[in-house]
Amino acid sequence: MKLNWDILLKDEGLFPRTLFFEVPNTERFRYGINERLQYCLFFWFPSGPDTRPIDPVIMANLSLVEEIVEGRPTLILTLLNDGLKSLFTDLILSLVDQTIYQPSQISKARFVTLANEWFELFDPLSSSMNRQELQGIVAELYFLKFLLENSWAPYNDLLSAWKGPYGKGHDFELGNNLFEVKSRVENRPFVHISSEFQLDFLSGQQLILAVYAFSPDNGQGITADQLIQEIATILRSRTGTNMHLYWRALTRLGLGNSPAIEYTAPYAFYNVGLSFYDCSKANFPSLRSTMLPDDIRNVKYDLNLTQDLNNHVITDIIPFI
Repeated sequence: MKLNWDILLKDEGLFPRTLFFEVPNTERFRYGINERLQYCLFFWFPSGPDTRPIDPVIMANLSLVEEIVEGRPTLILTLLNDGLKSLFTDLILSLVDQTIYQPSQISKARFVTLANEWFELFDPLSSSMNRQELQGIVAELYFLKFLLENSWAPYNDLLSAWKGPYGKGHDFELGNNLFEVKSRVENRPFVHISSEFQLDFLSGQQLILAVYAFSPDNGQGITADQLIQEIATILRSRTGTNMHLYWRALTRLGLGNSPAIEYTAPYAFYNVGLSFYDCSKANFPSLRSTMLPDDIRNVKYDLNLTQDLNNHVITDIIPFI
C-alpha cells in the first residue's frame, strides 16, 4: 500500500480531505488532512448505547480524539509534528494491515488498543550520544539490513530476532544461531567486549561475532538517519511487515521518533568491511561467564582481531542466517 499525501495537499476541496485505501476490508478507514494541513487517520465505527466517547489523548506529537464526521462517530488520529510523517505512515499501514487479515476483530476498542501500542514511539526524545556509541548502533542497523537482504526468514522473524536494543541476550538470535555485532575503526584491529556475557553461549548454540570496519567519512559515508530510512523502505516493500517492531527497537536505542537528525547528522559512517568469527570453538579467545569463578563480575576487555583468529573466520555466513 502507498499513501498519496501529495494528492490531498494539492486538492482544493473542502476539509477534511480524505482518500480510501485501495485494499479490501478497509471501508471504515480513511486517511487525509484537516484544515490545518495535518495528517490524519479516520476510523468510523457504529454507535451504540454502551459506546462512551473516549477521553482525548493529546501528546506532543500525536493526538487521538473522537468526533462526529459526516454524521458518523469517528476516531481521528492526528500527527502534530510533520517531522514524524514516516513514522505516522507506518502506524497507519500497520493498523490497516491488521484489519485486512482480521476484519471481524476491528472495533473501536481494538483500534484504541492498537494505537496505544504506538504512542510511546511518538514521545519527544531528549537523549544524545557520542560518535562511538552511535557507531555501535549503526553496526547493528547494517547487520539488520544485511539479514533483510540475504536471509530467507520472514521480515517479522528477523525483526523479532533483533534483541540488542532491549539489552537481553545477544544482538540477534536466529534460533540456535546467535550473533554479537561489533564495530571497529579501520586499521585498528580491536573490538570492545563490555561484559562476560557478550561472548557466552550454551551447549548446542552457535555464537558468531560480526564485526563491521568503518573508515573516517570521506564523503561517501551514510548517516544513521539515512540508514534507518533505507531499512524502513525495505521493510515496507513486503505486505504484512510489523513496522511497530522496527520503530519500537529504534526508540529503545534513542533513534525512534525524530528522524534522529539533530544529533546524528554530523556523524557519517563509511563501511569498508564485514567479518564473521566463530566464537563457539573451544580455543576462541574470550572470557565467558560460564568459565569464570562466581566472584568475578563486570568483565570488560578489548579483543584483538589479528591473524591469530584467521582459523575462526567464517567465509560463508548464508547457512547460518
